[in-house]
Amino acid sequence: MTSDKHRKKAARELATADGISYTAARRRLTTDTTDDPLGPAMLAGLVARCRAEFTAEQFADRLQRGGPKYAAYLVAGHQAAIEALEYALGHGVDAVDDGLAAVAASKGVPITPAVLAEALRRVRDHSLLFYDGSSVAEAAYWVADRYWMHKWNDALDRSGPGEYDRVVGPNVYRRMAVHEWMAPGHDFGPVPRP
Repeated sequence: MTSDKHRKKAARELATADGISYTAARRRLTTDTTDDPLGPAMLAGLVARCRAEFTAEQFADRLQRGGPKYAAYLVAGHQAAIEALEYALGHGVDAVDDGLAAVAASKGVPITPAVLAEALRRVRDHSLLFYDGSSVAEAAYWVADRYWMHKWNDALDRSGPGEYDRVVGPNVYRRMAVHEWMAPGHDFGPVPRP
């Protein structure tokens, strides 16, 4: 199925699931709401996903202490999650990982175009809670994690001596940034410390 066919199918499924028009569903799938990546929506989402680790004031203080490096890390995690979900929506979940759909289905988590579309919408507007137990949250986590894990492994396979920082490093950074964006403050790797 082509990317355009996947997008159309996702829009039809989203329209049906949400009771909205096909046009509104297409608009929702293609509208990026990240004009102000460090705005109130991002802060609220980060606080919600930190699982009571921080209050809004504490997280704002954490952002200030971390400075531009930590803020950029969170923005990179957000963008990496969007990139992974857009790829899965455009190319199918099997293009991310050929066993992911079957493994997820065996655990009761269907990864359909409608689920991916809703996950992408929630990631874009910072409303996705990765630990709420929903199929949307589970699919978003597994797709983003597997996408960047495979990017990391592919980069390892093609890098030569002395190329780690240039070829592999950016993929490691993005995978760890996705994890920090999903659950801030839960130490998933080399996080720029505030």
